This record gives sequence, structure tokens and C-alpha cells, in this order.
Amino acid sequence: MELTAEQSGWLDGAGGPALKWAMRFNHELGMFFDAPRMVSIGSAHFAPDTRMAGQAGMDLLVKLVEDGAKAVVPGYLDPCSVDVGRAAELVANYGLSEAFVAEDRELFRLCVQLGFLPTQSCINYQTVTPPRFGEHVAWGDTGAAISANALFGARTNFEGGPSALASALTGCTPAYGMHAAENRRANLKIKIECEPQEIADWGAIAAWAGGLATGYETVPVFYGSFAPPSFNMLKQLGVALASYGGHAMFHVVGATPEAPSLEAACGGASPKQENIISRQDLEAVFDRNTPSSRDVDLVVFAAPQLSVDEVAGIETALGGRRVHGNVKLIIAVDPQVKSQADHAGLTDRLEAQGAEFSTGTCFYSEAPLFREATGWRTVVTNSAKLANTLASAGYETALRRMAICADAATAGVLAQ
Repeated sequence: MELTAEQSGWLDGAGGPALKWAMRFNHELGMFFDAPRMVSIGSAHFAPDTRMAGQAGMDLLVKLVEDGAKAVVPGYLDPCSVDVGRAAELVANYGLSEAFVAEDRELFRLCVQLGFLPTQSCINYQTVTPPRFGEHVAWGDTGAAISANALFGARTNFEGGPSALASALTGCTPAYGMHAAENRRANLKIKIECEPQEIADWGAIAAWAGGLATGYETVPVFYGSFAPPSFNMLKQLGVALASYGGHAMFHVVGATPEAPSLEAACGGASPKQENIISRQDLEAVFDRNTPSSRDVDLVVFAAPQLSVDEVAGIETALGGRRVHGNVKLIIAVDPQVKSQADHAGLTDRLEAQGAEFSTGTCFYSEAPLFREATGWRTVVTNSAKLANTLASAGYETALRRMAICADAATAGVLAQ
């Protein structure tokens, strides 16, 4: 791998132990993937998961802080595992241990000491700072990464925690995968003939597409005659593709920046096979997500965190109705959107109707910790990613459109 003189010096320890660790980690990563060089990045997005990092992750952060390490590019933090503003309630009523809460707070403190901004967001591209077209970044949340690639035309791989951290400290990342133009070309054609109308529809399309071809090297392109998708619809399409298919890039002809046409999205070499998703195919995705009981424990709007207009959409869907006494309606937002919702009066009005906000988290990381203590089992959501993720945590999930989610929250049962 070609390195600059400065990068070679860091690898040899000229910049101190922290930079030596960071450069060595990303150099070995790049060698594994045959990256020809490093590329400078505009920002990093770090996902410090308390459960996954464990003691080894904590020890690494402590050592880097002791060595005086600092992020040299803007660094954004992914959601934490605990809504610290509700920590006492979560310990008392939701089964979280005080030790886990303390660990999560310490992990967050160490990250801030390293220079990361306390964004606690998986939609930093929507509520903090979007990446520029063609800009190389090192983002660690899969949903944020696919959105950076597809919605903005920036360039990033799915960075693991250590690689995003190393990239933040060095300001560079190995140039492989989605950093290369040839890997971003569409190689899976999907014609949409199902008239998607809302966020849940686009998530269901992603779930269907993920069943066609999984793998990081698969880049779907969607085309056809349909109403132009909103940003939030494209956001859900992306996070669900990352969840169901492991995809890091996609195109929607006429809606994403690298797909002004089908030919452009495919780099001039359009695949011969055309896959068509029909209305019947779309409805089949919703039908396969049906719990064994109609009784609803949770209605959750998350994965990814919501924008303020999505929060307003929940209020509209509820139509003044109160949440049923046996149901928890949870809305996951980052601190930026929570502040917007507060100022708009949305927080007060929704909480008066029985909704709860989970701030700085995205619920699915907390969900496994809650399940046994609360007895929660049945979840209704309009997020295909959440439906997929929570199923692996032992929940029975129902992917439904917004109106049905609102009805389930207020009636306490899922409509047949």
C-alpha cells in the first residue's frame, strides 16, 4: 500500500503510541482488502456500543485518552445504549442495571474526551452536517453509511468501531470498497410496479430486494413509474437494504445523485436481468410479519431515528387519540430533533397523549435488555429495519403502515 511520508512516520511511531495504533490498524485493514492507498476523509462517525465493545473496547479508549489522542476531523457519535435523561426510570422500571448505565456513561465521556461531538445520532447527515458529493468519509453506522453513499454521493464503507476510530485520529481511511467508483455501479435492476406511498412501503421494498441478492458487492438500482420518494422514504429504503441485504449502496433513478438515468447508475453496462416488484409482492412482505397474538405491547418509531417532520407525522396519525393503557408508544430521536420537537410543542402534546421519547438512542440496542424484565413480546412498527432487527432479539414484530401503527397504539390490538 502506498503511504505518504507522514503516514509512514505514524506507522513507525513518530506521532506517538495513539497514532501508531490507529495507523497500524487501518494499514492492516487496507492490506487485507488490497487498498492501493489511504484517502483523506472529511468526517468520521463512530458507533461505541457498550455491549459489543466490552472491557477491551473500554480499555482501548482509556489508553487513547491517556496518550492524548484527538480526532483530527469532525467526529460524530452514533446513538448510545441508554437515554441518560431517563436512566433512573430505566433502572427502576425497565430492568437496566446501574452498572450498565455507568459503563455507557463512561464510554460516552471517553469519546467526548477524544474529540467526538456528542451527537448521539444515526441520522447525522440529516440533523447535523450532510457530507458533500464525492467526499470520502469514514462512517460506522450501516444506515448512516448507506445514506451517505446513496443519498449524497459521498464515499464510505461500513466502518467497524475500531476503523472509524482510527480514521478519526488519522484523518484518513483505506481506499477500497465504496471509495472506488467501479464498486458503486448498479448490478441489480429492480423495476418498481407497486406504487409505494409511504415510509413502510419503501422499507418493504428493501426487504424484498434483500432477498434477491445479499452481499456488500450488490448495488441495487430501482426504477419505474412511481411518485417521487421523499428524503425520509429514501432514508428508510437505505437502512432496510443495509439490514436485509448487507448493501452499502443503492440508486433510485431520478432521485439519487448518481442515477440521473438507468444507464448512468449502471455505468453504461446495464444488467440483462430485470426484477419486478409487484403490488402482490409488496403486500406479501407485510403479511409475513404477523405476530401470533393480536395484543400489542409496543409501537415503536425508530431505526433510524426520526426527523422532526416524522415526529409531526405521528401526531397527525394519532389524531388526538390517547395511547392505550397496555401499550408503550416509543419515539426514538437524536438530541437535535428532540430540541426541535420541544420548541415546536410536539413533545408536550405527544407525551400528553401517552407517547414516550427515547433520546440519543435508537431503541433496538436497548430492546434485548428490556425484553425479559418487562415481558414485552409484540412490536408494531413502520420501520422494516426495526422489524428485522428485533426479530433476532426474540420479539414478534409486525411491519405496518403508519395508519395501522397508530390504530394499534390507541386500540391495544393489531388490526387483522
